[in-house]
Formats: sequence, C-alpha cells, structure tokens
Amino acid sequence: MKKIPFFLLLLLFFQQGFSQQSNKPKLQAMYDSIKAEGIRHPEFVMGQCIQETGWLNCKNCCLRYHNLFGFYIKGNKCKKFESNKECIRYYKKWQDKRYDKWKKKHPNEDYYHFLKHVKYATGDKYTAELKPKVEWVKKNLVL
Repeated sequence: MKKIPFFLLLLLFFQQGFSQQSNKPKLQAMYDSIKAEGIRHPEFVMGQCIQETGWLNCKNCCLRYHNLFGFYIKGNKCKKFESNKECIRYYKKWQDKRYDKWKKKHPNEDYYHFLKHVKYATGDKYTAELKPKVEWVKKNLVL
C-alpha cells in the first residue's frame, strides 16, 4: 500500500520534468520576448511566468487571458490582455514604475526582495517556490 503514494509522487516528478523539456522551445521564446522588451532581471521574470502559468501549460489560470504573470484587478479577477506581447509590455511598465525608486532605497537587495517589497510576492513561500524556477531558467535557457 505504501508503494502507491511513492509511485504517484515519482510519476508527478517525471511528468513535471517531461513538461519542462517538451516545452523548452516555447519557454525559450517567451524568455526571448521578455528580454527583448528590456525588462530588468529577465531570468527572475521568466521564473515568475513559469510559476504563474504552470510552465505555460495551465488550463485554469490567467494564461487563458494572456496573463503571464498573474496580475489581478479589483474583485480578485485576472487582468485580461489581448496578447502575450501586451502582457509583457504591461509588466515592463509595471516594473519601471516601481523598480528605480525601490533600488535607490535598497541598493544591495535582490529581485526577490523587490517582489516582496512591492507586494507581488505574498511572502516567503512564493520566494521559495520561485527560486528553483529561476535556477532552472539560468541552467536551461539561453540567457
């Protein structure tokens, strides 16, 4: 009986690893779009995209509205975008509006701290979930 939960866990890890590799060209294209827009710390932002969209595979998330980063509007509803490019441009404006002011006050802090400071990250749990995705981006995509 104990073998069944272990098998399910093993299957979950295999499926996630397969999903990452099978989606790699799509993930690289998304990263390239983020970088082309001039977004700062694109490896972190791509990690956010992976976190919020389930490796660009989610079915019941904001991705169906081209919302790559889980932005919400009043009423706790997904912000809708016409395209992925529009969403990436929105992120760039969102980041530009906040980043320089924050960096001036916190010159030695990293992007994880920025996300917490602007209340994008809801806490340490989000940071803990984001870190392995950022590391995956650094190891597997052409930066």
